[in-house]
Amino acid sequence: MKPVGFAPAAREEFDEAAAWYEAHAEGLGLRFVDCVDALMQRIGELPEGFPKWDVDPRFRRTVVPRFPYVIFYRQLAESVEIVAVAHGAREPGYWLGRK
Repeated sequence: MKPVGFAPAAREEFDEAAAWYEAHAEGLGLRFVDCVDALMQRIGELPEGFPKWDVDPRFRRTVVPRFPYVIFYRQLAESVEIVAVAHGAREPGYWLGRK
């Protein structure tokens, strides 16, 4: 199993989304966090188990169950890096210019 972590900007997106959900309904932010945590576990167990992104095959993507978010990630030599926690309504690939 490979360790899975967030790029700094992706971590910020994740935290903001969780806080937004929690502010709108008590416990909903925690459910969002739980769904993302479960996906991170699955990604770490089988990084190649999710489809490559058609726009840029260096990245893979998966949808967060019950939430309109897509996780984009890439495999590194010893780990997996989540590069975006993108709301489905955002322009695809807005995060590609990140370092």
